[in-house]
Amino acid sequence: FLHVIFFPNKPTPPSRTSFEYPRISQESAIFKGGNSTFLFSFGCMSAALGGEFYRLYTSASDGLSFNRLQNALLGYGGPTLLIIQSGNSTFGAFTASPWKESKDFYGNHDCFLFRLLPEPVAVYRPTGQTSNFMYCNSFARSRGYDRQAHGIGFGGTVTQPRLFLAESFDNCQAGRDDLTFEKGPLLYSSGTIPTSGGNSSSFVIDTLEVWGVGGDEVVQESLQARSRSRDIRSAAIQKARKVDKAAFLDDFKNGVIESKAFAHRQQIQGRDGVACVDEEMMEK
Repeated sequence: FLHVIFFPNKPTPPSRTSFEYPRISQESAIFKGGNSTFLFSFGCMSAALGGEFYRLYTSASDGLSFNRLQNALLGYGGPTLLIIQSGNSTFGAFTASPWKESKDFYGNHDCFLFRLLPEPVAVYRPTGQTSNFMYCNSFARSRGYDRQAHGIGFGGTVTQPRLFLAESFDNCQAGRDDLTFEKGPLLYSSGTIPTSGGNSSSFVIDTLEVWGVGGDEVVQESLQARSRSRDIRSAAIQKARKVDKAAFLDDFKNGVIESKAFAHRQQIQGRDGVACVDEEMMEK
């Protein structure tokens, strides 16, 4: 960063990591313009947080919808920055790993938690003790039979992640410590950063935004990966619907599902026009 200030027209020496100031060109309820101090803070946290930010989701226009949030994340192949505003607190998580739905934690050591407000800015990086980095598990995946937390989480356990956005967005949690990330508070409490009390505190989301980061090339490749993933999911859904429809008709005719209509069909087997019934049913 100092090299950029003192030697603006000279390339960064090979022994140094270049600093690229983060940029936003889309509306944001969190970043108050392109000169937001938050952008500088993020640029200092990781080289992956330099360059253009691309907004994937914002509660301001997308609403607090877990389906829309999940649709924005699943299949996206690049680094993402999740930012939460709750009262006087601004905090969140960064991950360089692609999102997927799973009952287990995944990710790598590029993942970290952070607090922007209240100051001072804090970054909680992996401790190396466990690898419970990130977690995305909806109720629909198991219909609740897994007895795990349903939503998006970082750190902690599958029943109580350290930073947790519940699928219903009720009773979201932010903890002070766990085995995966360094210890430290995420939430503002009574005008100061809490130094004692319980490990986890609930919070209400005022604003939630997710940004794709890593530079223009990485973002564009990641958006293309998400588009391909959506096409694959859509094709799988359409195929499942066709298979289910055919199976339903087979069960219907084989007596698995009782039907007076098909009972009557068997009684008149061999009459004119009966052969056309199956064809008409399969075409609908």
